Amino acid sequence: MKPKALKSGDKVAIIAPASAIKKENIKTTETAVRSLDLEPIFYPSCYMREGHLAGPDRQRSKDVNDAFKNDDIKGIFCIRGGYGTPRILNMIDYDYIKNNPKIFLGYSDITGLHLAFNNLCEMPTLHGPMPSSESPYHNTDIYTLNSLKNNLFRNEPLGRYIPPEKEELEIISSGECTGEIIGGNLSLLTVGLGTKYQINTKGKIIFIEEVNELNYIIDRMLTSLDLNNKFKECSGIILGTWKNCKADKGANDKKDSSLYKIFSDILGKYDIPIVNNFRAGHIYPQFTIPLGTKVYLNADKKEIVFLESINK
Repeated sequence: MKPKALKSGDKVAIIAPASAIKKENIKTTETAVRSLDLEPIFYPSCYMREGHLAGPDRQRSKDVNDAFKNDDIKGIFCIRGGYGTPRILNMIDYDYIKNNPKIFLGYSDITGLHLAFNNLCEMPTLHGPMPSSESPYHNTDIYTLNSLKNNLFRNEPLGRYIPPEKEELEIISSGECTGEIIGGNLSLLTVGLGTKYQINTKGKIIFIEEVNELNYIIDRMLTSLDLNNKFKECSGIILGTWKNCKADKGANDKKDSSLYKIFSDILGKYDIPIVNNFRAGHIYPQFTIPLGTKVYLNADKKEIVFLESINK
């Protein structure tokens, strides 16, 4: 069930399904969305705070449901990530959303909703920059902006991935495959394990990224996915960026294994294509990924081709 592409002047809902934002970021967010020639409609969660969350669970989930059920709203932008989406997954009206798809944008903690929408609603979603104060909407780099616009306003496949300058893909394991791309933030991929919201990897290409974690913790989370056969069932893996992820000193002042060794040990044992340094996640410039669409991956040629548009 594909959403319709946005067009100039469309109203888009701004929601906060995870962490709260600072009040001064409301104005910068409005400016950001209007710079795309879209009209932002702020939902109550954007103005609320309850501890580390943008209001109580019932309000944040209500905003998600209300945004999908409002016919005037043509797209939904999450204002930021942080933490909170796993707490509202049982409160979303998936039956309605499945039959009424809309553009849905966010990343990081929003991975929880991406997985639910991709799996339960069979609706593709956008893993891309959010209109908060740190967004490139305000200090625009052309690469990020063009990638976002191509997903929001067009109904044509993105085609071959062209990385930002000096950010070449790294080969972890050889091979080629075609499959639906799914995934997101590693922490959120592990949260849903054992539930109906867990990532479904059978025959698919997994995208994984993380931020601010020690290498051994990344090892632990990847191992959790491995123990649940998530890599055994998939067709290929695209590893993203690992901002501020680093080795920690352990016993006898010896450092953790490198990320390359961790990837090779845990993922490389499977006969599937794997690449690293796909520029999406907690960095800029970043590429907006149409999750839930078909992709071709050739690790030996360092080639990724997006074969399907998110929009109808």
